[in-house]
Amino acid sequence: MARALLILAAANAALSIPMAMLVKRDFSKRGRVSIPMAVWTGAAMHGNALLLFAIAWFDRGSLGAPSILTSAAGGFFAIAGAALIYLGRSAYADFSRVYGLKEDELIDRGVYRWSRNPQYVGYALFLGGVSLAALSVWAFVLTLSFALFIHCYIVSVEEPHLRAAFGRAYESYLRQTARYFRPPSGRRNDVNEKL
Repeated sequence: MARALLILAAANAALSIPMAMLVKRDFSKRGRVSIPMAVWTGAAMHGNALLLFAIAWFDRGSLGAPSILTSAAGGFFAIAGAALIYLGRSAYADFSRVYGLKEDELIDRGVYRWSRNPQYVGYALFLGGVSLAALSVWAFVLTLSFALFIHCYIVSVEEPHLRAAFGRAYESYLRQTARYFRPPSGRRNDVNEKL
């Protein structure tokens, strides 16, 4: 079963590459994502999460026997990740903005004051937490692959679009807010900008 799930995860990952290119095309032609692309991105993101859950379950213990400590730590990270995803989506104030169907406002409120990509950080924490709770080699590999893909997607697709759409306001936001996370301190963390 784990092997079949890994094949599905590989197919989902492979299909995410043309998806990213088509999203980039939509951004340049329409200034937003088309409905079919929004459905595809949502299915890819949630499909990845569901596949990782299943793989973590069938591959659990491949790094050693899960303990109360690893389960509790994994649960903590998963809950923290889910909270970040929720806070990121809530800051949009309109669900059509979540998948890029509506690009009328630069979101810099709520959790977006500390992270330009809180939902992606949340997904990485959530998936990493599931991987830790299960102590699954393949779940960790998929989490790291997801994080690498998302980083490349942000840099090559989302950031150029936001720069073109919001100009100086986005440039100012880049200087004030870390790409991934910076605790509220009033100072910019240049290390996060390089990540």
